Amino acid sequence: MGAFKPDHAAIAALVHEDFVQADLHERADHVVAVAKGNAPVDTGRYRDSIHAEDSPDGSVLIVSDVEYAAVIELGTRDAGHPAHHTIANALDAARD
Repeated sequence: MGAFKPDHAAIAALVHEDFVQADLHERADHVVAVAKGNAPVDTGRYRDSIHAEDSPDGSVLIVSDVEYAAVIELGTRDAGHPAHHTIANALDAARD
């Protein structure tokens, strides 16, 4: 009996299968809901910009497309904006 040889192309293609995409989108919707629920709100623009985007490789990204999203997520050293980690915390919460 020979050694097991995984079919890497078949494994890589799995992410594009409908059932996998459905699961990824369901999980992404949960992460988006948690992130929006915990987002800091001044004008609501940041919170409202959080959404899921499909990536060509089959992954689903959770993003905010406002120009100051990185400042909210990661904070700044000099300007006194603490890191909020809105999306990172939502991803952690979705693991449970």
